[in-house]
Amino acid sequence: MTSRLVEIWVGVFVAAGLAALFMLAMKVSNLSALDDDTGYEIQARFEDISGLKVRSPVTMAGVRIGRVKDIRFDKQTFEAIVTMRIAESYDTLPKDTSARI
Repeated sequence: MTSRLVEIWVGVFVAAGLAALFMLAMKVSNLSALDDDTGYEIQARFEDISGLKVRSPVTMAGVRIGRVKDIRFDKQTFEAIVTMRIAESYDTLPKDTSARI
């Protein structure tokens, strides 16, 4: 009877450990925020976007305010066009705000 109870507890701890590893993997890979479609989109043009990827965080003063939604290439100006989705709670960005990577 005691060995059966120990096996059940071991199984519970293994399941909890696997769940914790799954949550950690989701947090590290930024997949947990894929369904965040609230907010508004803005576009910025860059000559060099070295290492920038879709779903990269958009930060302001170190605070994440959104994510990169799309990256395209403009054939006329030879620049990268980055579309960013900004959370609706940050809707008071000044018009002269600049972006850099």
